[in-house]
Amino acid sequence: MVSGSVAKEYTPVTSQTLPPFDFASTYRDGNPYPSYARYRTQDPVHVLPDDIANGTGAGVRALLFGHTDCMRWLRDQRLGREWHQPDDGQLLPRQRPNPEPDSFGAVANLFMLFRDPPVHTRLRGVANMAFTPRQVEKLRPQIEAMAIELANELRDANGDDVDLIGQFAFPLPMLVIAEMLGIPREDFRKFRSLAGDIAAAIDFPVDGLGEFLARVDQSTKELAGYLRWLIATRRTEPRDDLLSLLIHAEADEGRLSEEELVATCILLLVAGHETTVNLIGNGTLALMRHPDQWRALVAEPGLARNAAEELLRYDAPVQLTARHALEPVEIGGVEIDKGTHVSFVLGSANRDESVFEQADRLDIRRDVGRIMSFGMGIHFCLGAPLARMEGEIAFATLARQFPKLSLVSDKVHWRPGAVFHGLSELPLSLGSPP
Repeated sequence: MVSGSVAKEYTPVTSQTLPPFDFASTYRDGNPYPSYARYRTQDPVHVLPDDIANGTGAGVRALLFGHTDCMRWLRDQRLGREWHQPDDGQLLPRQRPNPEPDSFGAVANLFMLFRDPPVHTRLRGVANMAFTPRQVEKLRPQIEAMAIELANELRDANGDDVDLIGQFAFPLPMLVIAEMLGIPREDFRKFRSLAGDIAAAIDFPVDGLGEFLARVDQSTKELAGYLRWLIATRRTEPRDDLLSLLIHAEADEGRLSEEELVATCILLLVAGHETTVNLIGNGTLALMRHPDQWRALVAEPGLARNAAEELLRYDAPVQLTARHALEPVEIGGVEIDKGTHVSFVLGSANRDESVFEQADRLDIRRDVGRIMSFGMGIHFCLGAPLARMEGEIAFATLARQFPKLSLVSDKVHWRPGAVFHGLSELPLSLGSPP
């Protein structure tokens, strides 16, 4: 068994010998890890020049590549999520000032993802009741049944070749979060393109994503409109679901406004499935490219829980997260000015050799240790327990149902973006029945 943690002294080294980090080229082929390794070892606190930082579309000024720096500074509340423009104080996480109602800008301003305490504490506290490990574990039988149902649909599809993303990795987490919220199953499939547009808007504008602003606004308005209709229905006909719970927090406890309720539901729909889709897709691709690891899982499906954790580390579904310096700080010997946009390269932290022995090696039996895939600190991913369990169930189901699963082609297509790291499709051959 390979040890997950390796005790080594942390000695940050900064250098200006590397060129400015290039987002477009790094993420274009789906393999940013060689680039990460260069910056992590030679320039772990990398500061971009003004022209490059302004050109990212998100104002990225500094990038942290090491595990120790990421863990420490994600916990440090001198770095926050809210970004106030110096001219008018308007909160602008990713969008234009004075956005239209139900546009992406208006909705994203209310995401707990982009808020600091006390607003973040209030919003997260309402939603957290449904995402504790104990509450999530109660969903296991239902999620296992959904996974088997989708596996049967794969087997019944015409032909031996299937697209794992469209036919399994996307439907499973979307079915789960839609079921939790109380969204009728017949409606959830319409959310795929809408959720994809919103996820792209949260991401960095790599390879032209910024051109989709009008489409993103329309998708957000369409999804908000549907949710407002469903909320009105649940007000008169409450059910035992998360949406009714959130409505209760809005109406009886005054903890949410209706606009915050809509925004929270949209965030849960997008974030509630995006990470898990990428976990299942990226993880399955990694297993197919490492046949020895796939064979080990097929022989022992009980390894699926640890396999999910290792796959989260090996090819993280979320590669970056960001904060803003609320006051001047020094990171790894580098002075960071107040207002600086700092990006934490989670995918790099997960491959840090000072923490993970043979970090570029996939080993589903590894004692994985503290991964950074869900972030750290007060913004640690709310849905981490659910994503972990969905990944575990998905990999165990695939191993049991399709032991001869294989890639149709070594060439795969990655979705554009730097934050969310995932495949647009994954053609697989199911092989002969078990």
